[in-house]
Amino acid sequence: MLVVVTIVMFIGNLMAQTEDQKIPFEQCYPACLIECKAESKFPKYFKCPFTCIKTCLQQPSLPSVSLNKIDDSDYFCKLGCATHNCVSLSSLQNPNVEKISACVDSCSNKCTKKN
Repeated sequence: MLVVVTIVMFIGNLMAQTEDQKIPFEQCYPACLIECKAESKFPKYFKCPFTCIKTCLQQPSLPSVSLNKIDDSDYFCKLGCATHNCVSLSSLQNPNVEKISACVDSCSNKCTKKN
């Protein structure tokens, strides 16, 4: 019971972070997997690695007046790259946080590379 309470408190603290205080992927991803698995039923929880990559990449909020297409393109580039290359590195039984974080970081580097 103590473990469940600790996990709930940890996830609550993660969710309470403001946008200015973005949570590092390495912390967000494993906590998200735990929450996703707890909230999902078989077979839906097999989508948790993808869902958590999407959640932890933290899409930038869009300005209300105009769309910043560069930021959107960068986010979707990272999401596509991470979905294609990184999701298969992780499972609920073995999150491989270090490997998946490195993979997601390499996607960030590829997508923000200057010509």
